[in-house]
Parts: sequence; C-alpha cells; structure tokens
Amino acid sequence: MHTLNPTLWRTCRVLAGGKRIQLLRQIHDLPGRNVAGLAESVGVGRAAASQELRRIQSRGLLQSERHGVAVVYRLGADPQVRSAVPLVKALETALSRLPPARDLEMARLAFGLAYPRRIALAQALLAGPQSETELGIALRLSAFAVFSHLRILRDCGWVRRENRRMVLAPPDHPLAKALVRLLPTS
Repeated sequence: MHTLNPTLWRTCRVLAGGKRIQLLRQIHDLPGRNVAGLAESVGVGRAAASQELRRIQSRGLLQSERHGVAVVYRLGADPQVRSAVPLVKALETALSRLPPARDLEMARLAFGLAYPRRIALAQALLAGPQSETELGIALRLSAFAVFSHLRILRDCGWVRRENRRMVLAPPDHPLAKALVRLLPTS
C-alpha cells in the first residue's frame, strides 16, 4: 500500500468544516478582529469560535497574537508544517479571487480528501485511470469500500468515470490544485 501523509487528511478534515471556512473568510476579509468579533460574524459562541480557530491553527494555517486579553488570528503558515505554506497560499488566493458564495466549495473539496482511504485512491489515480477492481486490488480494499469512497470523491469533484475507468479530475480551484500537489507519490 502507498504511504500516506497523515497531516494531509487531518488538515482536510479541519478544512471540511463550513464554520471554519466562514471564519477563514472573516479573517481574510476583515483582519485584526478578535475572537469575539469573529464569533459574532459567523453566528457561533465565543468558545466555539475559539475552539474552531485553534483547530485550524493546529494544522499550521493560522497564526495568533495576543492583544491584552484578546487573541487575534491571521492567515499564516507554520514553517514546521510542510503542507501549510502551499495551503495558506491557496486559501488566500481562493478567498481573494472567489466570491463568498463559493467558499463552501473549499469545504467540499477538503471533505473529499478528509479520510486516509480517499487520499490513497486519489494518489493511486495520479498514475492514471484505473477500474474500481484495479483500485481495490492495488489498495487491498473491498469492492464496497472502493465504491463508497469513489462516490464521495466524485460528489466532491475529485474524480469522474471515463470509459469504465476512474480518472482523477480535480476542479480548477486554487485549493484543489494545492491539494493535488501535496498528494504523496508512491
């Protein structure tokens, strides 16, 4: 089986949260606001916003500063997290160029890769189109597991079927491009 980068699927799991994406939008569009202001802007309590921001920060995508008793977050990559720099750049690009109405696309794209088996399937498809049977054999997955995970990948915009084979076909989105480059190669 291919080696997996546990950081990538865990980071995708964090980015798959709609409220987290909303918080990232607020941080990007209105920098310098404290946690209370961010919480109010996305309609959650201060404790919930703080917890969600810490989750994003734990993946290396945010930096924080204390201003008295208030904590202010900004998009910024943790240099110790290998995947953080390209992901922060992709998030900044998407948040700058795409309207807020398209923000949930990022959560959907991240959800597609928010599980180790889906990353393994996407990684296997980097080599080229494969049938579901070939994928199951290569990854030692049951037919049901392959079918289920490919369905999620398809629904999230990562794969499509061409001539009875599955093809990795990520959308033209800054986050999708960054995630494909971060897929581990065998």
